[in-house]
Amino acid sequence: MVSGRWWRGLLLGASILSAPARAETFEQVLERVAAAHPRIVAAQQLTRAGRADVRAAKSSYRPQFGVETDLGWDDGNSSRSSGFALLPEAKVSQLVYDGGRTPAEIRRRRLRVDLLGVQEQAALADLSQQLAAAWIDHARAAELIDIGTQQVAALEALDRLVVEIASFDRGRASDVVMVESRLEQARTALQTREITLAEARGRIREVSALPVEPQGSVPDITGALPETAENGEAMAAGSPAVRSADIEVAENAEAVKGTRNWWLPQLALEGARTSERTVEGDTRLFNGFAVRLRASALPFDSGGGRARHEAARAELESAESSATLARTSLGAQVRRLWTFQAQRRARLPSLAGLIARADDARNIVFEQFRLGRRTILDLLGYELERFNVRAQLVNERFDIAQTQYQLMGVLGRIYPAVVGGPMIGPGARP
Repeated sequence: MVSGRWWRGLLLGASILSAPARAETFEQVLERVAAAHPRIVAAQQLTRAGRADVRAAKSSYRPQFGVETDLGWDDGNSSRSSGFALLPEAKVSQLVYDGGRTPAEIRRRRLRVDLLGVQEQAALADLSQQLAAAWIDHARAAELIDIGTQQVAALEALDRLVVEIASFDRGRASDVVMVESRLEQARTALQTREITLAEARGRIREVSALPVEPQGSVPDITGALPETAENGEAMAAGSPAVRSADIEVAENAEAVKGTRNWWLPQLALEGARTSERTVEGDTRLFNGFAVRLRASALPFDSGGGRARHEAARAELESAESSATLARTSLGAQVRRLWTFQAQRRARLPSLAGLIARADDARNIVFEQFRLGRRTILDLLGYELERFNVRAQLVNERFDIAQTQYQLMGVLGRIYPAVVGGPMIGPGARP
C-alpha cells in the first residue's frame, strides 16, 4: 500500500514537472509579477507592518487604563498594626506633554510607511527592468535563430550547387571544402544562439518566479519616453530612488526633532481608584479616588540622550548627502540613456536600407559565379555579409529597446508604459 502510494505520488509529481509551460506575452507575465511575486508580497507585508507601527505610536497619546498593586509587609505605626498589605490601584492615564517626542515619533513612522510604499514601487520597477532585459534577450535570440536558419539553408543550397559543379569540373573540388567549412561554422553559430535562447528563457522564469513560456517580444514604449533629455531629468525627481532618498531625509529630520528635547519632563493626567489600610489594619479596596498630574523627568542620564540626538543628526546629514547624490547621479544616468537611444534610433533607416543592397550585390555575384567570373570566396563573402547585415539590424533594434527599458526602469515607469503598447515584431522599430 505504501509502495503504491509512493509510486502514484512520484508519477503525479513527474506529470506536473513535465507539463508544458503556458505561452504568455510580456504584458501578461508582468501583470502576474505585479500581483503575486514573492518580492512584491514581502514589500506589501512590510508596508502593512509599518501602518501597524503608526497605530502603536498613536496609542501613546490616547487614554491608557491599567491596574497597579503594592504587595508587601507594612511595619505599621502607633495608629496602625503591622501586617501584609495588598493595595491595588486602577487608573486611567492621559499623556499631556513629553517635549514633542511622541508627535515626532508618530510623524517619523508615518514617513516610514510612505518609504515602504515607495520601496514596494521600487521592487516592481526593478523586477520589471530585469524581466524586460531577459525578455529582450529571448526575443533577440529567437530572431537571430531565424536568420541563422536561413543562412544554413542558403549555404546548404550553395553546397549542393558546388558539389554538382565539382562532379564534372574536378578543378572546382576545393570549392566544396570552402562551402562545407562555412556551413559547419553557420551550424555551430546557430546552436550557440539556441543555447542563448534557452538561457534567456531560464532567466525569465527565474526573475518572474513563474513557469512561463515567453511569447513574442516586448511592447514598443517609444511613445512613453521623455520627449527630451531635459524632460527625462525632470521626471527623475519622481523616480522611486529619488523619492526614497527624500523620504529618508524627512524621516531622519523627525528623528532629530524627537531626540532634541530629551531632557524635558513628561506630564500625564491621571485619575485613579485607590486602596488603603485602615487604623485597624484592614484593607479597603478601591475606596478612594485621586486626580493627579504625574511628572517625570531625567535631566541627567549619563549622556545617553545627548548621544542619541547627535546620532540622529549624523544620520540626517548622511541621508541629505545620499539624496543629493541620488538626484545628481540619476539625472546624469537618465540623460546618458536618453541620448544613447536617440542617437542609435537615427541609424536604423540606413541599416534597414543595407539589407536590400546586400541582397542585390549577392545576387549579382552569384550569377557571376555561375558563369565562372567570380570565385567561391567572393560569393561566400557576399553571402556572409547579407546575413551579417540582418543580424546587425536585429541587434541594433534590440539594443535600443534594452536601453529604452533601462531608461524607463530607472524612472520607475515600465509598468504603466507597457499597458496597451504595440509589440516590437520583426522589422518594427523600438
